Amino acid sequence: MSRVLRFLLPAVLLLGCSAAPAPALAPASSGAFTTTDVAWLHLAEALHTRALPLLDLARDRAADRPLAGLAARLGTEHESGRGRLRALLAEARVTGENPHVRHDMPGMPTAADLTALSGLRDDAFDRRFVTLLRAYLKQLALVAKGEQSAGGARQVRELASAMRRDHTADLAELDRIAGRT
Repeated sequence: MSRVLRFLLPAVLLLGCSAAPAPALAPASSGAFTTTDVAWLHLAEALHTRALPLLDLARDRAADRPLAGLAARLGTEHESGRGRLRALLAEARVTGENPHVRHDMPGMPTAADLTALSGLRDDAFDRRFVTLLRAYLKQLALVAKGEQSAGGARQVRELASAMRRDHTADLAELDRIAGRT
């Protein structure tokens, strides 16, 4: 079963992506980093990057102040998370551009989503924002779970575990806030 997950996870992580060149891995000195680790690091970093403009919109447009507060907190935390993801990519000696940043993948707010959302305010904004944020947080938790199961490097699996726990808690908080609106 572990072998199946090891080969299945990269395929699942890349769903929704067009073909992209494989990331350049450092020679054997990079240690226990696997292609699954690199795929997750790239995907999680791209998801975080693409969500930041979404989270920024809530500050001025959300009617629900706790929702705006959650978005502000997540923006700060996810910027920090990007730093941890990038640090592990550097430790793995992965070079080149993240192949996922420009792709529209499950959970990523698209340019069209952001354009539509930027035209909304108050309750209409809140409803659409909650839908997009929920999809994003669910996808982050899902891919982190895959890394926990199939990743190779201990430090990457540990970060995935922490992020999965945090994103699951964020999702529960979002659902509590959204249940009030």
